[in-house]
Amino acid sequence: DNETVQSEESGSQEEASDETSDTESVEEESSDESIEESSGDVSDEEESSEPACTWNVAPKIAGNFPLSGGDILADARIGAQDGYDRLVLEFVGSGSVPESYEIKYVFNNSGGENITVSDNLHLESQVQGNAALQIILAGSHEDVVNNIVIYEGPDTLSSSLMGNITEAKFAGSHAGLILWGVGVEEANGFRVFELADPPRVVIDVCIADESDQLAECL
Repeated sequence: DNETVQSEESGSQEEASDETSDTESVEEESSDESIEESSGDVSDEEESSEPACTWNVAPKIAGNFPLSGGDILADARIGAQDGYDRLVLEFVGSGSVPESYEIKYVFNNSGGENITVSDNLHLESQVQGNAALQIILAGSHEDVVNNIVIYEGPDTLSSSLMGNITEAKFAGSHAGLILWGVGVEEANGFRVFELADPPRVVIDVCIADESDQLAECL
């Protein structure tokens, strides 16, 4: 009888081990799933468990001025997240993220629905919204040395899934500068961070922001 009990216990342990292995396999598969976006896929790394919308509206600035750089833009996509909208700017994998950027809100003081974004030099575009994030990065959308355009992504990104972003528009690059404009319904808090492999600049914009922070960027 003792041998029978031991045999049954051994069998139960093997079954439990198999169940655990199956569970781990399911968890691994789940962790590898990507989130579908309106214009591409956001990887798990681009997902964030950090509480959303605790960010302010102040300009986000990095690096030296005047802005200029050789990092090459390869792709762009937007996605609806829990509590915020996301823009991902992806750069050529053999390069890096831009060392310099300036991202800030701009407004149409005349009250129109089109907001002008500009690098104050050569590039300019208009985006729809009540306000816009003006995104200037050091870099290019082409291999200038070999005169080859690298960026093949869309010039305009929009989706009905967005809670605040009305559209994101690529305005081109010139003399080492890249310009994007992101139209929004409300000038809410936003954050900027970088990811590697491939190099990416990620911009998150709060969908709702109850704090009175708009005066910081006026």
